[in-house]
Amino acid sequence: MLVAIDKKSAERIKAVGYKTAHAIRSKFPLGELVCPFCDEIVFPRERQGFVLHFVHQHPCTSNIARHPESPEHEQGKFELARFLSQQIKDHPNESAKIEVEYRLSKCGENGRVADVALVYQNGNLLICECQLAKITLDELEQRTRDYYAIGADVLWFLGKDADTLENRTWLRSMFGSVGSLQFIYTSS
Repeated sequence: MLVAIDKKSAERIKAVGYKTAHAIRSKFPLGELVCPFCDEIVFPRERQGFVLHFVHQHPCTSNIARHPESPEHEQGKFELARFLSQQIKDHPNESAKIEVEYRLSKCGENGRVADVALVYQNGNLLICECQLAKITLDELEQRTRDYYAIGADVLWFLGKDADTLENRTWLRSMFGSVGSLQFIYTSS
């Protein structure tokens, strides 16, 4: 999880806004940061191969639709948010805020968590979904319908096991395009 909530201020705290887990721990005492979905205590963690993120002290109890995420998925969300941030800077007349792991409580049966959301001041939403794990066309369609039902637009970015000819063909027929997430692994 890349975002936690500061219990005192109710602000969203983005892990990527800090250089180390120590920097987060220095600013927020244990128990002050909670999960944005279940309000249980979370704390920062840094591990090799992962972006800086938050983990639960106890298992998440939320029933909001979401799935376990790989290091690549977390990195993909981070890179998408960074890309969108640059796009906004290039268009200063458009007023929007980028949110990672954006909770949509009225989306779908139990709510959804958008990987990255572009939240416009006028209330419009553009959802960017990173999909790396295998997914069926029915699941892609259902998630897309859920987003459309709340008036949001969606862009899909596929990689790894989700990047199939069938998924790409359907997304192109629906949206005219589909994004690609590719990872290059190096040893340092």
